[in-house]
Amino acid sequence: MNLIDAFKTRLPADRVHEHVNVFLKTPNAIYSGHIASASVLLIIAHYNPRIPVWFLFFWGFLELLAYPLLMELWRRSYLKREPDKRDPYLWIRLMDLLSFVVGTSWGVMTFVSLNTDDVAHFAVQMAISAGATAAAVRSLAVFPRSFALYATPYLGLLALRLVMLGHEFILLAILVLVFLAMMLRFGHDVLESMSQYIEISNENLDLAQRYREAAESSRHANREKTRLLAAASHDLRQPIHAIGLLIETLPSNAMDEKSKETLSRIKNSLQTLSKLFNSLLDVSLLDSGKIQVRQSVFDLEDALNHILDDYEPLAEIAHVTLSLECPKIGVVGDPILIRRMVQNLLSNAIRHSNGGTAFVKVQTDGAQVDILVSDDGPGIAKEHQALIFEEFTQIRQRSKREMLNTGDVVPIEKGLGLGLAIVRRLADLQNLTLHLETASTGTCLSIRGLVRAPLSEHAAKAANPSEKIGERFQQKRILVVDDDMETLEATVGLLQKWGCQLSRAANLAEVKNLSGPCDLIISDFSFPSGETGLEIIEEARKTHGSDLKAIIISADSSEQVQKQVKDAGLLLIHKPVQPVQLRSAMLDIFLSTHDQAEVIS
Repeated sequence: MNLIDAFKTRLPADRVHEHVNVFLKTPNAIYSGHIASASVLLIIAHYNPRIPVWFLFFWGFLELLAYPLLMELWRRSYLKREPDKRDPYLWIRLMDLLSFVVGTSWGVMTFVSLNTDDVAHFAVQMAISAGATAAAVRSLAVFPRSFALYATPYLGLLALRLVMLGHEFILLAILVLVFLAMMLRFGHDVLESMSQYIEISNENLDLAQRYREAAESSRHANREKTRLLAAASHDLRQPIHAIGLLIETLPSNAMDEKSKETLSRIKNSLQTLSKLFNSLLDVSLLDSGKIQVRQSVFDLEDALNHILDDYEPLAEIAHVTLSLECPKIGVVGDPILIRRMVQNLLSNAIRHSNGGTAFVKVQTDGAQVDILVSDDGPGIAKEHQALIFEEFTQIRQRSKREMLNTGDVVPIEKGLGLGLAIVRRLADLQNLTLHLETASTGTCLSIRGLVRAPLSEHAAKAANPSEKIGERFQQKRILVVDDDMETLEATVGLLQKWGCQLSRAANLAEVKNLSGPCDLIISDFSFPSGETGLEIIEEARKTHGSDLKAIIISADSSEQVQKQVKDAGLLLIHKPVQPVQLRSAMLDIFLSTHDQAEVIS
């Protein structure tokens, strides 16, 4: 096996490439050190009358011009090739040849020009020999054979010259040979260190590549998840939306007690399914970063009263008393996101009040406003308090026997808990903070960081939500437009139950053929023919006036649909729509004196 084959066996092709690349990063340092040392040797040799002038010119041309020029040509030709077409083993052969020629050349120059009569010149020549060899370790040690072919003739000829001088110079020659052996060993150690460095670098690069591939795979999976949710949400929202409306149209007064109980259970199950479905979509939207904060000044008391009115039926089922303490103040914030946060906190408080009281209180400290939602349940263990804000974590309800036998706080367990996780994410999105206080007598979660603002004259005079809920819709004429017959009939049936006067249409053509007065149009967004609810509302306004109020109900929660509805200044409600949501939205529209673009999930 020759030396080249030995080098191939020791280092695979990819590692040889790395070694060559390391060497090619230091050509300037090699050139400058080589030229400086060669120039000093030429100057010293010039003072030695025994050396012919032709030798000085030839040696100077070889070391000052030929070697640097040849090295640079080899370097450029190697780098110009495509990486997969480079032959590092050919480069190593050239380096072996060039290193042997340069080492022999320097050895010959030192051999013929070594001047023991001039102590200063002799010391400089010896220093250059040691320094050049040591410096070559840094550049040539990645090619151990090349370094050996350079250092051996160089220091070997120097040692031979010292031996020829005899006497004490023989000891110096021995020291030179010892130094040569040390440099060869040191070069071997440098090669080992360099090989380990390259190996670690390659491992890090491999890890980084695997990380990039894993990250791209994760992004692809997330895109696929988002695409799947977007595709499935429309089909899933539609039947849940229709079922919810159809249940409300059932004549509960004509049912016996068992049927009423069954209906109540169906409503509760559907409500749970709807909330879980919306929570999963909320988490998806928050992960995608598509939720934008739209701040405005709104009446906090009015907003909280709305929420309590919406959750009154749930509280009655749980035998929980709702209580609100809030002054008439305005705050700066996103009313939709704030409402969603309070809704989730209140729902959590009702669930854990154990038949007690769920209390919503607003505290002010100068310009700062805090919303506190508390319950009188058993509390949360200290070691578990941080976990309640994580996805898929919820508090386990304890049996009455457990509650009577022990005063310990309730442990937590994994489940489909998303409410508090969504609250935490929404707080981070709005630069708000959440604060938790819990004990065996209850838990209080507060939203901190809202800023107080003066209310407009209209907001200050707004009617109390309880009065809004008590109003009837008998005098309101509603046009419902939806291509899904089940959803259309369910919506019409619910509105008729509320006392509204109804007109219906399935597409734009039917809307054009309708006549008669209209106070509100409720339209789906997407239609099979390609038209949108925006076009239907625009057509209806041609007949009933440009101030005709409108609500868009859509199963498409994409950012594009939200932007189109917002730009049109309309109210958007995402399916599945709970009857209380629709009723609240209609009351807001009828009792407001100005249009406001909003999205209700």
